[in-house]
Amino acid sequence: MKLENLIDFEWYNEPENVIFSDQEMKIVAKSLTDFWQSLHHQIKKDNGHFFYKKISGNFSLLIKWRFENATPFKQCGIMARVDERNWFKASILAKDENSPEIGTCLTLSGHSDWAGTQLQNMPDKIFYKLERRGDDFVCSYSLDGQKYIKLRQFYLRGVENEIKIGAYLASPQNEPFDAVLDEIDLS
Repeated sequence: MKLENLIDFEWYNEPENVIFSDQEMKIVAKSLTDFWQSLHHQIKKDNGHFFYKKISGNFSLLIKWRFENATPFKQCGIMARVDERNWFKASILAKDENSPEIGTCLTLSGHSDWAGTQLQNMPDKIFYKLERRGDDFVCSYSLDGQKYIKLRQFYLRGVENEIKIGAYLASPQNEPFDAVLDEIDLS
């Protein structure tokens, strides 16, 4: 990852610690952070860490994360965001080491959903790809950076103009979580 590619990126909820090196960015997420909206359960979390760039029109965004100990519920993923009430995220998530899953959350008008698929083992790295073509968004993931599997195709309200896209990190439980962002490629 070349640091000059990150010039136009900014933080929403800057994390406690970010360490840059020549080829990567290590990020430490604060504890009790998440992105989740549930009117039914009266949960409104919008304090996760989001490293993003504003963009208009079609795009393809590729992100690679490396991590260890991504449990319980620790997350590192990809996000597209219009505002607090309308956004999309995809990430690894597990309540324990025996139940890793890759999942997506689409939040529309302040209502979040979750759709997850079990993984056989907890990986130590993951690639995400998010593409926009017109009104359609497609999110895929890969464990090897070669074979991508489609997670979700969706429509996101309010993207007539700019949208924020990038990498996100969160630790909903009472302990921090660190992960390494190896790659951000936007075309």
